[in-house]
Amino acid sequence: MGVVGAGSRARSHISVLLKLRDRYRLVAVCDVDAARAGSVADELGVKAYDDLEKMLSGEKLDACLIAVQAEGHHVVADALAQKGVHILTETPVAITVACADHMVKATRENDVFLEVSENVPRWPQERLKQKIVACGVLGEVESFYLSYVSGSYHGIAAVRSILKTDVESLVGFFPDVDSVLERAEIDLLNGVNGVYEFNRSRGNYWEVVGTEASLKGGELCFKDGRSFKISIEAAEVDGVLRVIGAKASTQPELSFQTPLSGYPLADYDEVAVADAWVSLYDAVVYGKPLNYGFENARRDLEVLIAVRDSAVRNGVKVHLPLRGITKYEEMVHEEFAKVYGLDPLELSPRHLKVRYALPKRLWELMYYGRVLQQ
Repeated sequence: MGVVGAGSRARSHISVLLKLRDRYRLVAVCDVDAARAGSVADELGVKAYDDLEKMLSGEKLDACLIAVQAEGHHVVADALAQKGVHILTETPVAITVACADHMVKATRENDVFLEVSENVPRWPQERLKQKIVACGVLGEVESFYLSYVSGSYHGIAAVRSILKTDVESLVGFFPDVDSVLERAEIDLLNGVNGVYEFNRSRGNYWEVVGTEASLKGGELCFKDGRSFKISIEAAEVDGVLRVIGAKASTQPELSFQTPLSGYPLADYDEVAVADAWVSLYDAVVYGKPLNYGFENARRDLEVLIAVRDSAVRNGVKVHLPLRGITKYEEMVHEEFAKVYGLDPLELSPRHLKVRYALPKRLWELMYYGRVLQQ
């Protein structure tokens, strides 16, 4: 396998991949910064490239990590797919649904798998929350609340994974409050409704309220006043601490045991990263379905796009799935073209051969849904 992008996210994957040697062998690292690629490659004893096309010509890859900036994900995915290389991409899957659909079109046409490294619903504590709701511990689910401020698609993925349903419709708006950048009232297909916010005061927090109990952040709270912390379980094996699951000390105890406890994974993020790589491996080698995959990543992104589209259209109700490109996505694509002279869908690998930083206005539009200061 290879790695495209040699920044901090790539390094977090590499540290996990070195623990999955029974499944993967890293042979090449590519980054537009030749010095950074060379530094990482030298540490690992693999080849370094500063050109994606040269790496694909010089290496026989089975799989590859995409860890470049999100606006380049669909470009790299297209190049990898055309070479028959299976893909694990970092999040968000793409900057718009249109770019995401470009990615999956390329992978389907070339018969390769596309898995997405969405960590949050793969955390052991989130797996336990999913189990708690599935087992009926909360009773009937009545509502949910979500605040997420470091990539809201992560929080959307967490709530969707717990509730095992999709969004039917929503109304989004940009509150006139400094601490809340965006908010939406959301109706799910199963009749449950809830609120999403980008709330700087709440940070990353979500709760699911049921008739018998609620999940509030990292706690299971019953209506009779009892509450139980959901904690990570770890064990020391051969002098090395490894995560083995999560638990809540109820009677009887509620727990989740990770199937990856045989690997020395040091924290819940490492468990999530390893889970994504094992998902891709099992799909390629054994033909198993991906356990998160493009479709879930697209739905999570689509919800966030819908929130912002509703908000830019003054709170019109938006029904999902979306039909065609939204006004919000058009704004992103137009701003991108204004800055770089071409639409994101017109990018090619040669456009990614130079280092760049997104201007503040475009960055805010992509990650906050609006420009905060003119």
